[in-house]
Amino acid sequence: MCCEKNVSPGLCAQHLSMEPHKLSLINGATQVVILGAGFDPLGFELHQEFPSARFWEIDHPATQRHKVRALPKVGAEQFHFVAVDLNAGPLDKETLIKNSFDPTDRTFWIAEGLLMYLPPDIVSLLMSTSKTLSTSGSQFAFTFMEKQSDGRIRFDSQSKLVDWWLRRRGEPFLWGTTRSELVDLARPWRVTRCFDHNDLRELRSGLADAPIAKGEVICLAEI
Repeated sequence: MCCEKNVSPGLCAQHLSMEPHKLSLINGATQVVILGAGFDPLGFELHQEFPSARFWEIDHPATQRHKVRALPKVGAEQFHFVAVDLNAGPLDKETLIKNSFDPTDRTFWIAEGLLMYLPPDIVSLLMSTSKTLSTSGSQFAFTFMEKQSDGRIRFDSQSKLVDWWLRRRGEPFLWGTTRSELVDLARPWRVTRCFDHNDLRELRSGLADAPIAKGEVICLAEI
């Protein structure tokens, strides 16, 4: 997946959302599943801070091959690389269970900078599949593109050149929603809070004058 920091000026939501992840782990989640992790180091950063938690990174087979070669010393019992092409179809829950995932343990799901690249039907299936694998108290943090008033799915400051560049790379934004629509779309998860560019400035005092990309929103949901 393309990282949005390359297509829009300013900091992007997924690079500013560590607080919900840490709070969930502190509040009792023992498993973390990162969907479409790419080469982002988030999983390893959380693993270093919470070594007793178990992690699963789910991403395209080509990406996973590189990560497994680059990080051979990561403990196999605590950190699992699962090769799945999420663009090709929904997540197979049996694949995760075969990799030592336990649906009875409280889980924190993360999908940052991913869902906007997936077709709406795949997004819906990810929501329902993750729910069937989650016990009470589990949470899901994901980012989504907030549809503009004209229905387009893009960053507020995104240029036509960037639109063309994304299409050329085969990575156009395919899914976006409004906050009111999200309540139904996220079900069976219950949306508890959304964080936009203004909320992120309030969360971190040092961002008062920093440019933050407008259009991508962090959502926190729970079972």
